[in-house]
Amino acid sequence: MPSAETNAVRDYLKLHLVILLWGFTAVLGNLIDISPTQLVLIRSLLATLLLVALLRRRAMIPGRLAVALIANGMLLGLHWVLFFLAVKIASVSICMIGVATVSFWTALLEPMLNRKVRLQRVNVVLGLVVIAAVYLIYRSETEFHLGLIVAVLAAVLACLFSIFNGRLAGSTGETVIVMYEMAGAAILCVVGLAIAPLLGIELASDRMLPTPVEWIYLAILVLVCTIFAYWVYVELLRRMSVFTINFANNMEPIYGITFGAIFFGDLQHVGTAFYAGAVLIFAAVLVQPWLAKRFP
Repeated sequence: MPSAETNAVRDYLKLHLVILLWGFTAVLGNLIDISPTQLVLIRSLLATLLLVALLRRRAMIPGRLAVALIANGMLLGLHWVLFFLAVKIASVSICMIGVATVSFWTALLEPMLNRKVRLQRVNVVLGLVVIAAVYLIYRSETEFHLGLIVAVLAAVLACLFSIFNGRLAGSTGETVIVMYEMAGAAILCVVGLAIAPLLGIELASDRMLPTPVEWIYLAILVLVCTIFAYWVYVELLRRMSVFTINFANNMEPIYGITFGAIFFGDLQHVGTAFYAGAVLIFAAVLVQPWLAKRFP
């Protein structure tokens, strides 16, 4: 049988595969030219329908648990809308840097919302390092302020989603959890698109459906970056802490920035402060596991 250390390494590799896939979602979102709300609706609705067809009767769970999962899925849906909005009004790279603040919010909010988790000073310090790195970038890239603010709000929602998911993990099968949360995200978008015109808000783009090429991007987004990635993520929550997962998720900006540079040439428009901030984030992610063991 594999040793505990081997299993831990395997879980960490799985985690970084998931984070790599999440980093690629920003590229796919930028390639699909419809509104963020429509994009999240199609993504979550297709994922829900596919999982319903796969699970059938196994999808039946107690009503109270279904409501909790759907509500958490609505948090995820709002996070996705803000995430893709930040990509479209700024850039992939700026969006990913804002999302990196999720570790700071987790270090502060998880002990407040979960009595079993105590506040660890080392996590707060590392979270502040990430915040400092984001501020360094924020100060230098003045034309991207709004996109960065939206991305930070998306990070707060991602933090809350992860904390609540940590409580829900193990309540039922991973695939069932993903299905109900995708349904929650879809419901949020349907409600948003329905009431937005009444409030004078425009959430839909002129073109309602993706082009044939964009459907290919959507297939990758739904099958690989959503169903597969979130199934592995929920499974890992059984064995890894929310903070460890969210802190490792600070690598998502590094992956996303790299993808943004390859596909869109994002790094042609940023200065040295951007690189300095990215290096700070990368260093904080690398030392977190070592510091967590040394200063529990």
